[in-house]
Amino acid sequence: MDSQEKAKALDRTINHESYIANMNNDELIAVINSLENFDEVTTGLTELSIRDKKLAGPFCLDMLEKNLGDEFLQAVAFNLLYEFDNQKAKEIITKKLLVAPTALLGAIMDNLSADSLQPFGESLSSEFLYAIVRRYLELSDADKTRIRENYEWFKESYEEKIMYYR
Repeated sequence: MDSQEKAKALDRTINHESYIANMNNDELIAVINSLENFDEVTTGLTELSIRDKKLAGPFCLDMLEKNLGDEFLQAVAFNLLYEFDNQKAKEIITKKLLVAPTALLGAIMDNLSADSLQPFGESLSSEFLYAIVRRYLELSDADKTRIRENYEWFKESYEEKIMYYR
């Protein structure tokens, strides 16, 4: 690879937001399926979701069910899936909670906290919510620190249900 090719590759890595916005949906899907550069995949998945949530939803679900990408890509995939289908996202929480990486757990808590006063959030059982608290409490101190704000908001949002369950 000559220096000009290296410069183009570096520019593509650093400035992926600018060229991904100009891609068509098929190109975005190719970026998502490649899983080569997680920042690119995250941007591509987000762009696809902005354009067509129904088209992006299965990619988000697939990433979560197959543990594709890193914890940050999974957190974004969860955020997008939750926005599209919070019931399907709840199923993912149930399946993955015990092994959810820290960033994903933070995304789970944020999304549920945002909906705490909505019918979906109000319908969540104390047992379900307390399972999320237990998962947080199992994290290392360093991981707890990373998502402490997410946890505090979650705990405050569902205080009565969590206190009731204990």
